[in-house]
Amino acid sequence: MSLYDAIFIGAGHNGLIGAAYLARAGLKVLVLERRDILGGACVTEEIPGAPGYRVSTGAAQLGNLRPEIIQDLDLKRHGYELLLPDPLTVLPQPDGRALIVWQDAQKTRASIQQFSSRDADALTAFQQDCARFCDILEPMLYAETTPGFGDVEAAFRAAGRRDLFRSFILGSISDLLRSRFESPAVMGFLGLTSTFGTNAGPQTPGTAYVMAHHLFGATAGRGRAGYVRGGMGGLADALTRSAKALGAEFLTGAEVGRIVLANGVATGVELADGRRFEGRHIVSNADPQRTFLTLVGRPSLDESFANAIAGIQMCGQAIKVNCALERLPRFRGLPDGLTPARVSICPSLDYVEDAWDHAKRGRFSLAPFMTVHMQSAIDPSLAPAGRHTLSCYAQYFPYDLAPELGGWETQRDAAGKAVLAAVAGITRDLADVVSTVDVATPLDLERQFAMTGGHQFHGDITPGQLFDDRPAPGVSGARTPIPGLYLCGAGTHPGGCVWGAPGQRAAAAILKDDRRNA
Repeated sequence: MSLYDAIFIGAGHNGLIGAAYLARAGLKVLVLERRDILGGACVTEEIPGAPGYRVSTGAAQLGNLRPEIIQDLDLKRHGYELLLPDPLTVLPQPDGRALIVWQDAQKTRASIQQFSSRDADALTAFQQDCARFCDILEPMLYAETTPGFGDVEAAFRAAGRRDLFRSFILGSISDLLRSRFESPAVMGFLGLTSTFGTNAGPQTPGTAYVMAHHLFGATAGRGRAGYVRGGMGGLADALTRSAKALGAEFLTGAEVGRIVLANGVATGVELADGRRFEGRHIVSNADPQRTFLTLVGRPSLDESFANAIAGIQMCGQAIKVNCALERLPRFRGLPDGLTPARVSICPSLDYVEDAWDHAKRGRFSLAPFMTVHMQSAIDPSLAPAGRHTLSCYAQYFPYDLAPELGGWETQRDAAGKAVLAAVAGITRDLADVVSTVDVATPLDLERQFAMTGGHQFHGDITPGQLFDDRPAPGVSGARTPIPGLYLCGAGTHPGGCVWGAPGQRAAAAILKDDRRNA
């Protein structure tokens, strides 16, 4: 039996990044993936029943991947290409107007002025504070030592900006934006990401941090999210090519059944089919609950630690609705000839709060907020000639539905109709252009991507699940209480998004441990 230096469980983007960095350092690396396609939730797949129509079935866009990773792993040489739509997004409003966010800051300012001249003037100072917040915190997130809340607060105090700690980390997005802006449309635009993948509403403390979290990495500059040519699978393909060129080995259709321990030390993995692989370092790209409670098992864990892992908020709130289109729909409130690749339904924070009120009662919103992706508008490779795709990422659709609703198998079609009804409300002709619809509920996402609860971030990124509390006390970043076992997924510090930081940090921790033990 071959002994590997590192065995990765799961080929999500963080696993691919960690594997590539270790292979670059000369380690013998094996990556095991349960599916027949690499990339985890960064994949491009055909819409069922619509041959030739392909969408990003998990993550849909790229705004956080660290430019350093792109350069270190030479991803452009391996086929990675970022496409930036212009406009970046469009936010239709109930009164028939639309707030248009352009690549050009002055054009965006002009669009905001139609809603509030005061808000257009306030935007610059807000963006400067966002940038300052990132400048203070982000280096701490990449550092080897995982900071605690006290360390983070001290850093902001030393920088003379404790106000940013209070408002951006402890505060709600509602309080943050209402103290600076007056237009519901502008606050809807700026607060759009503040509850993505999160069990919270705009008034929930900590949602300002969720918004700021989406600014980290800055693939194309802070606040800009683009598309990868060929869908998010294009990123996974480039990462795989890079890792393979550096010497990493891959095995698909290889579902890990358990992590093998010897005298309390992780020494290998056993697949569901009985095959075993030995490694000096076992690196899990799976979520923390799946890693510890299923693959390791409670009997091998300290009881208090096991309880802390079990207590992670891991219930997803998002649904994906993917459609094949005969042509692109026409959106209300847009200038003639403007064909957006991305449209966001988030007219106000109150609109989002109303949707959250449904989720708190175990019901999905009949007026959901969402991002509508039409990547085929700038990437024709994703659909047959002259045809298009549309993919909705919508909230709130709680994993745990109220018992009287009968579960997601019963409610899937109704949820999909609610999403498309919201899209139809901002278009002139949606029903005329949709030919095929596929709905993926949180339960479906859990099954497809092995994400507990269908939670895209492997756990909320809110106070209590941040910094040295992520995923739980006793786990210091990538390292775990089990010698030889590391975490590299979104559920570990510093958190989710297609960012790469957890995978990069896991590789760095392993290399440092090897040097220490040499």
